[in-house]
Amino acid sequence: DETRGQVMSYEGELVQAWFHAHAGGITELPSVALEYKEADPAYLSVTDSPDSEDAPENVKNWTATFDGERFQKACADAGLSTGLPETVEIGETGESGRAKTLLVNGEAVSAPSLRLQLGASEMKSTLLTSVEVEDGSVTMQGRGFGHGVGMSQWGAYGMAEDGAEAAEIIRHYFQNVDIVRLWE
Repeated sequence: DETRGQVMSYEGELVQAWFHAHAGGITELPSVALEYKEADPAYLSVTDSPDSEDAPENVKNWTATFDGERFQKACADAGLSTGLPETVEIGETGESGRAKTLLVNGEAVSAPSLRLQLGASEMKSTLLTSVEVEDGSVTMQGRGFGHGVGMSQWGAYGMAEDGAEAAEIIRHYFQNVDIVRLWE
């Protein structure tokens, strides 16, 4: 009820109000985390996220293992035909540390695209802490759940737990926006 009829705008235009489940402590720009092809919106920046401690442990930190054939197919579907994975490393990263690319057998593949091909509920984010290949399988560990752009739901929850109001939470994740009432 408190925010009924309100929207965010930037310089008179509605914004891309991206959100995700858990930022792993820090957000990222859409050009890194979403392969966004336009210029990053001026109202977004890499921002610390006070994600609530109440978030499930498998959202805050996660591990996923993919067999080699599944990983190879996901890479091909993401645009890189490289054969079975022998080496996988974190390639280019954004300011938050999120992987923009992974190097599979020395060749770059888009980390956001690979995440979608592997399944976003398994490779929960591109904020990777380690990647290993063992016995033909790829094991990834990471933090957070979702693409990491815009508002973290667990971050907003944590801020609300600490007494922040809706407008303060919005302005933490979306800088220099106006909150406009369009209807009652």
